[in-house]
Amino acid sequence: MKNKLLFSLFILFTIPGISQNDTTTLLLPKIDPIDLGGPVTERTKKPDTFFSRAWVPIGLSLISMDLMRDSTKYGLQTLTRSIVKDDFRTHVDDWIHYVPIVTMYAADLFKVPAKNTVWNQTKFLIISEGITAGIVWSLKLGLGVQRPNNGAFTAYPSGHTSQAFVQSQVLYNEFRETAPLLAASGFLFSTATGVIRVLNNRHWVPDVLLGAGIGMLVTNAVYHFEPFKRWNPFKNIKKRNNNHQISFVPSFRQDFIGGYLKIGL
Repeated sequence: MKNKLLFSLFILFTIPGISQNDTTTLLLPKIDPIDLGGPVTERTKKPDTFFSRAWVPIGLSLISMDLMRDSTKYGLQTLTRSIVKDDFRTHVDDWIHYVPIVTMYAADLFKVPAKNTVWNQTKFLIISEGITAGIVWSLKLGLGVQRPNNGAFTAYPSGHTSQAFVQSQVLYNEFRETAPLLAASGFLFSTATGVIRVLNNRHWVPDVLLGAGIGMLVTNAVYHFEPFKRWNPFKNIKKRNNNHQISFVPSFRQDFIGGYLKIGL
């Protein structure tokens, strides 16, 4: 009986020792993920090429030209204007396309980081607006498409829509990296401008699509090539002003109170 008791105690003290040794031997070493598949490289960002920005406006322009067939053009006009009355007319489209530009300068005022300085933003905006207006009016006068309300023969493409998309594209290009939602908000107003132009019966649907395509394409081209980016006449004026030196040394005597003023140009 005594021997059995001693044997039982021996078993009880031996099992924890075996378990502890087994646990120790089963610990797995930490494996560096690099050892599994070689060096880990950071995911590279895709280059921002001009084509990556151009395919959307080019696609809109091609769709516009395809929709210029009379049967399609009249059908789309009837379908779109079926949601309003025949005498529907609003002037909202004359103003809302300026909202993206107001948004851009407001963001500059509140120090939201942008791609360019305010001077370059304004410069690229003016260049884009000018080139777009030249292309649009050349097409208007050259193609001579009559407006759907039997008005002037200057329907194709839409000038309001092209200018609206220039402004929304400028806003997008400036803040797309730092404030994406702010940058994309301009397209809500430019799209609304195009829709209202059709609802007002001032333009066909293809007019609006081509206007949007031209505005976006020209603006992206300007931002790609960045013409006159280094031209800043205010920079030279600032430098000249910094070279001016003004000093004043007061002088006090019993019979004189004054000083010496020195201006270096």
